[in-house]
Amino acid sequence: MNTESYRTVVKRVHPHAWRWQVLGAVLVLSASLAVGVWWGMHIATPASVTLGDESALRDRVIQLQLQTEADQQTVKQLRDDLGQQATDIADLEDLLSLYRSVVAPEETNAAAILRPPDLRRTAEPGVWQLTLVVHRGIEADALFRGNLALKIVGQGEFQPDIRLLGEVDSQKTSGVFPLVFRYLRQLQVEISLPEGFVPEAIESVVTLTSPKKHTIRRADRWQEFMEPSSAS
Repeated sequence: MNTESYRTVVKRVHPHAWRWQVLGAVLVLSASLAVGVWWGMHIATPASVTLGDESALRDRVIQLQLQTEADQQTVKQLRDDLGQQATDIADLEDLLSLYRSVVAPEETNAAAILRPPDLRRTAEPGVWQLTLVVHRGIEADALFRGNLALKIVGQGEFQPDIRLLGEVDSQKTSGVFPLVFRYLRQLQVEISLPEGFVPEAIESVVTLTSPKKHTIRRADRWQEFMEPSSAS
């Protein structure tokens, strides 16, 4: 009969072994987390921009800046053009308004019309400013050419000087002025009355050479333009 014998084995365990085990597990876990974070950052980080890409981006930015400057210049030019067109339209509207104001319905069959003159005294003694307007009648889109002869009739030894307003050449005081107009022509002249001259009438004659030959005459009494206090 076999008799089994049992031995008791005593194993020495360090009293702080469990602490080392926990520390090891923590280290392994920390290492795993660090590796995971590094890998995630590596995956999420975009590919670095190469020198070629940076140069291309810089060129693109420069192109966009140049295009913006060109667009701004174009906008400015368009604004200037629109402003000039608005000015031209305003001038044409003023001209049309003036043309309509001087055309009488009963005179529309005439080739051209000479309006009554406008006479005003200036600050200089013996000097007057006269305004005359000649405008087209029935002719459509025609260029009118001719001249206007102006004469002041009165009593005195010397005749008045008649010159375009602002004209200083004494050789151009004959009182005959060229006319070239498509719609209307306004003349402003200065009349210098010599001492002792008494004006009586304003005689004006328009002689057209084109689009057809035509003569317009009118005579206006000087006194008709004078106020009672300024009559001479």
